[in-house]
Parts: sequence; C-alpha cells; structure tokens
Amino acid sequence: MKMKLTQSDYQAWLIRHFVAVFCLILCSLVNAKELIVGVSETDYKPFYYEEAGEFKGAAAEIAHHVAKQLGHHLTFKRFPWKRVQYNLAIGRIDMVILYFKTEERAKDVWYVDIPHIYESSSLVVSNSSDIEFSGQLLELSKRSFGNVSGYWHGKNYSENTQLLKQEYSSTTALLEALHRGKVDIGVGNKPVMTALATSMGIVNEIKFLEPKIDYAPDYIAFSKVKSGSLPLANAFSRKLKAFMKTDAYRDILHQYGFELPEN
Repeated sequence: MKMKLTQSDYQAWLIRHFVAVFCLILCSLVNAKELIVGVSETDYKPFYYEEAGEFKGAAAEIAHHVAKQLGHHLTFKRFPWKRVQYNLAIGRIDMVILYFKTEERAKDVWYVDIPHIYESSSLVVSNSSDIEFSGQLLELSKRSFGNVSGYWHGKNYSENTQLLKQEYSSTTALLEALHRGKVDIGVGNKPVMTALATSMGIVNEIKFLEPKIDYAPDYIAFSKVKSGSLPLANAFSRKLKAFMKTDAYRDILHQYGFELPEN
C-alpha cells in the first residue's frame, strides 16, 4: 500500500534535501583552500617565471594541474631563496615546487613520493676565461666560485669545504658578479642562467663548461609545521603519479625542453 505524502511531509523532505546539499557544498569549500607557494624573487625560467601576473613554466604548470585536481588554488609569493627556505621551515608558506631532497631539508618538510622534474647544475665562466674543467672540482680549488645562497648543487660542490665560495641572493646578482670579475666561476642551472643572461644582455659574454657537476630530481615539498600538511603531501603524491602518466604532463615537459623524469 502506497502512502501519499502530505504537503508538510514534502516541505520537510525539501528542507532535509537542501540541508544535505548545502553541507556537501560547505564541506567542499572547507576542504578546498589557497596554498601559498614560495618562489625565488627572480624568475627561474623555464621552471617558473611570471608573465602578465601569471606564473608559467614547467614546474609551475605541473603544480597548478595537481592542485586544481585536488580543488586547491596556488598563490605564489616571492622572496630571496634563503628566505623561502626559512618561511617554509616556520610555516609562513605552505609549499615549494622545486626542492632537492637532502637529509637536512627533510627535517622541515614532507616531500611528495616521486620527483616531477629533473635539474642539472653547471659551471659558467666569462668568455675570455681560460678555465677548463675535467670533472674534478678540486682541480679548481685556487679559483673563486659563486652560487646562490641556499641552492643545492650536489654533494661534490655544496658539501665541499675546500673550494673558495661566495654566496649571492639571486642568480641575477651571481651573473653580475661573474660579469664584473668578482668571481671566476658561477654555479647554477644552465637554462635558467642562459635566460637571465639573455635578458641582461650578457649571454654572449659567458660560456658553460662540461661536464655538468650534478643532475638530480626535484620534488614538491610541504612545510611540516602547517596543519594537515602530511595528508596534503600524500594527496599530491597520488594525483601527481596519475598526472605524470598523461599526455598533458608530457606536453608540458616537451614545451619547456625537459626530458621525462627517470623514475
């Protein structure tokens, strides 16, 4: 026997239905959030760079895709790189999108499970320099090196205490020092330094030495002190693994001249 709904029953059902839908929407809004991404105060093209108020580049676009799939929005904030690391450690920012994995850094962050891109480090000198490189850094121990403070260039360089090193706040400052002869050798990523040197008008006055001194995976990492950061890192790991199997991911790498990560 079927029971006929009264008008009051129907109104009660509508109210319950509306409340249920409202709760679902509210939960969705609560779970979705703005994530503050710390980046260097200067562009790091082709990994990330700002154009017309929008951040582009391979690392930025991969992070955007994954965050969007999780319902989050990324807001990029610039600092000197050393300040990015400090802000990450104290939880003033949520995440970084390019971070080498080291024991020291792992004290402050949760890394995603797999790297999304690879990065190399090279030596760069003035075009007029007679410096040659065989692959053994200690052969250049009488030369002065310059690097950006806080950047990692592999154990052979970053943990080497026998080299004469000068730190700079940005890649631009490093290139200016190299151009003015304040250091003999700059250390950095070749595509990044080439792009900046081009914009500075000195690209024809520098040259890169081979072989590269490091080739290592970059990770997305989240501040450990931020509430919910471990579940967030785990969620990014799952979505990143799925995204890296897609043509969209491969298209991003191809567009910016990167090879597929070796994982």
